[in-house]
Amino acid sequence: MLNQYNGNITFLLQMNVVAGAEGISSWIADRSARVTYEFDEEKTRRFEWFLSADKKKATLIEVFDDNEGALTRVQNLMSSAIAPEWMDRFEIESLTVLGEVSDNLQEALASMAPDVRTFAGGFTKA
Repeated sequence: MLNQYNGNITFLLQMNVVAGAEGISSWIADRSARVTYEFDEEKTRRFEWFLSADKKKATLIEVFDDNEGALTRVQNLMSSAIAPEWMDRFEIESLTVLGEVSDNLQEALASMAPDVRTFAGGFTKA
């Protein structure tokens, strides 16, 4: 429907790859994507990494059905063995969160100082 918010939450993480982080492409595919996929999170719809040509910058896009799905993703990341590996490889430049964010999710993300943007209009096609 036109101009009706569907409840999705989207994370856009812009990151710098830490100098000396070797094999970043294989770490993304073999560790980050695989571990996240194996969490089998019902409400995670999209989890995609993108690297600049020189592999010095990374973008991670995550899309969730709703706040509950996004909160589950954050909790799974922070309680997993992958979190310290991720922090050793990337410096967060910015985290933009798109959607109507709950207080619980806002609190869970507070340490990353997210830029939260609420829905203003548009549509999604299936």
